[in-house]
Amino acid sequence: MRAGSGFLCGLLASLAAAASLCAEPPTDSLYQLPAQLTTQQGVRAGLDIDRGHPTVISMFYGSCPAACPMLITAIQVYEAQLDESSRNRLRVLMVSFDAARDTPSQLANVAKLHRTDPGRWTFANAADSDARKIAALLGISYRRLPDGDYDHSLIITLLDGEGRVVASTTTLVGDEQFAAKLRAATRPATPGGPSTAPR
Repeated sequence: MRAGSGFLCGLLASLAAAASLCAEPPTDSLYQLPAQLTTQQGVRAGLDIDRGHPTVISMFYGSCPAACPMLITAIQVYEAQLDESSRNRLRVLMVSFDAARDTPSQLANVAKLHRTDPGRWTFANAADSDARKIAALLGISYRRLPDGDYDHSLIITLLDGEGRVVASTTTLVGDEQFAAKLRAATRPATPGGPSTAPR
């Protein structure tokens, strides 16, 4: 009977999680933005591709010579501070504002170069109009230079499973407050608390 009850509770929890993913995101969620992304696999997706998981999101461009590689490494360092189970709950979404050059194959090359976890990291591009809307929500500024490179800010933002901003940092190394919020956001859900859904 206990085994049957456990199965039923698990089934109900799964159904509740699925129902929450079908519901409209909260009004303060970044997932309210109907942006269109194309991932490194060539898959079309919305900004809510990782809904149900705590997600680190930032913006970059693949041919960036220094700042963007530092940004990706910084996120890897922050996630490396998590224990394995917490890290498995975390997702990372890197959105390129250089869609013309950051094709799916180029994004896949960037992912491979940095040895990111393909099950948890998504590299995607967005058309300029959508990229600028995403950047505005994240507080990121960028502009194309005459030589084709970009001048841009570096901001790492942490979202909860519903796309609400939990924390953000411009400190690539050693922001202990951001690291603490990342640890808290990736802890297992408590009974009766918000649940996460596997991808």
